[in-house]
Amino acid sequence: MPSDPPSPTHAQRPSPHRTQSTTNPVRVQTSTVPRAVPLSPAQAIAQAWMRESAESQQQWRMADLRVKEQYLNPIRWDTGLRSEKKRNGAKM
Repeated sequence: MPSDPPSPTHAQRPSPHRTQSTTNPVRVQTSTVPRAVPLSPAQAIAQAWMRESAESQQQWRMADLRVKEQYLNPIRWDTGLRSEKKRNGAKM
C-alpha cells in the first residue's frame, strides 16, 4: 500500500503522483485564491454583529429591550365609552 511506511528491507520507489513536476506559475497563483462561498443569512448577520463596536452592540440591545417591552405591554387606548355607560346606570 502506498500509505504504509517503507519497510527497512525493501527500497521505496517514488510513486508517479509524488514526483515534482513543473507547473505553470499563473495556474498555481489562480488555484490558491479562495473562492467566495455564499453565506447564509444567519452567517451574514453574525459577521455584521461581530464588526459592530461594543457601544453600538449595547445600543442595539437597549433598542431590542424597548421593542420587547412595548410588545409585551402595549398601550391600551381608552375611549371612555365604558365609563360613561356605567355612570348612566347601564346594566351589564
